[in-house]
Amino acid sequence: MKIKLKINDSSSPTVQLFSWRKVRMAIVIFTLGALQLTGMATDAEPSTKILPKSLQQKVEKFRLALLSQGFEVAEGDFHLFSIEDCKYAVKSIGNCLGNNPTAPYIIPSLPLWPDEHVDPHMNQLLGPVAENQGWTHRLGEQEALVVLGELPPPGRYFGFQPYIFSREGQLDEADVLFQSLTDPFMKSILFMKSPNPSRPLVFSSIGDSINNVVIEHQSGAAFGEQRFFIMTADAGLEKEMRQVLLQSGVPDTRHIFKAPIPASFAKLGLNSSADDFMTVLRYALPEDEIAGEQWRQQLPLVVFRVRSHERNQIATPYSVSVRETRSVRSELNLQHSLDKLVVGLKNRWAQMNSVSSEFRSLLLAMDLLGEHCIKRPMNCLGDTADADYQISETASVDQDEVLAVAGTLGTVTGNATYTSLAVNRIPELIGVSNLTDKDLKGTASDLFPGSQDSEKLYLVYFARDCGNMKHCHPITEAMVPHGEQLKFIQRNYVVPGTTRGPAPEGLVNPKMIVLKKTH
Repeated sequence: MKIKLKINDSSSPTVQLFSWRKVRMAIVIFTLGALQLTGMATDAEPSTKILPKSLQQKVEKFRLALLSQGFEVAEGDFHLFSIEDCKYAVKSIGNCLGNNPTAPYIIPSLPLWPDEHVDPHMNQLLGPVAENQGWTHRLGEQEALVVLGELPPPGRYFGFQPYIFSREGQLDEADVLFQSLTDPFMKSILFMKSPNPSRPLVFSSIGDSINNVVIEHQSGAAFGEQRFFIMTADAGLEKEMRQVLLQSGVPDTRHIFKAPIPASFAKLGLNSSADDFMTVLRYALPEDEIAGEQWRQQLPLVVFRVRSHERNQIATPYSVSVRETRSVRSELNLQHSLDKLVVGLKNRWAQMNSVSSEFRSLLLAMDLLGEHCIKRPMNCLGDTADADYQISETASVDQDEVLAVAGTLGTVTGNATYTSLAVNRIPELIGVSNLTDKDLKGTASDLFPGSQDSEKLYLVYFARDCGNMKHCHPITEAMVPHGEQLKFIQRNYVVPGTTRGPAPEGLVNPKMIVLKKTH
């Protein structure tokens, strides 16, 4: 049931406005109490989610304050998108968005406004959601998404990133990148339709993310703290939401973070031709695995959609923000050492003619940056400026192949807060296994003894049957069924001392070497 309260005080003197707001607040509190007694619901029905008491109080005060001021408020849900949910994404779009199995995405589903276009193609995009909710949503010119939450326990990374998920239009097969791609899989995944055939899938970041380093720089702390996020295309509305949050018990405006949506970048509105949006949170490598998993299961986060038909102000649009400059501690002097490691590997296996191939930087080779992808249009694969991505050629392990991957270790070279090497099942792009820098560290020392560079390199193996092979990781039939293939993706997240991932120009790309198992 939808409840709309409106008191026509437009003719009242300004000095009487505060009194009218008190009356509104009293009416809202009384109405909510009556509805709870009768079992009826409002657009902003209180959540059943268990939250820390102090956060719950802020959420309730925020909700009631918005209603008292004539805003429409609709509450969504947060979901942990794990590898088990890939079956839904594969069914709807044909792939799993390059998920990281050890750092699952956290994605809200949001209620749809009564006057918002409902795209039936998106209903079950990432799995079942509550009635009248969607994984993607439109965004009005004077609308805000507001997230109130307790951030996870200490870990290596946390990020909050808004995306444009799809845009009305047609793919351009005359595009220079489309024409230059020789990898059939990469062409199919980068230039693809969303579930709606009239809309290319773009999954493009909107500006830089709000990550734990940004949060700590602005507010003094990040992990384990209550922090608040406002995503909107209207700078005036963002200020209003900030004021309501402060009135609701948020102690300091520095605890509030804005995610501006530039009107010149996004197609705003609630109609069928407008962009649809998705917000993604990432949390990786908790220091305490049990505490981190408890947070993931509880997800002490609340998200509201907020708008007002009574608000008679003209929207104040944001300009397109300038991306922060990436930095890098050059690894190029390690190229020779990596090449020597590969030669030594081939020599040890007595397979000097084995094929080796270099990973490619997705940022350099594929131009994987949100504002570039959206113009093509092209799938940006859920890009973020917090990481560099390097991808291997396609490979198989069905004929007794042993795949060796050798590379530089960003956490040792100073180019990453954490490094991961993921195995992705192709063509579904399902992340089925993931090694972190903890798994990679020290793995090159056996083959490269005594070298001062050995700690800066890694060397690991993948096979159907590892036997007694050291630093080898099995690829089971459950992970990659017989007849299917795989790709490796390396991610380097956030250069220590900075807020962003490394500049790819200064990195050395890993290499994959295809060996034959000797019995």
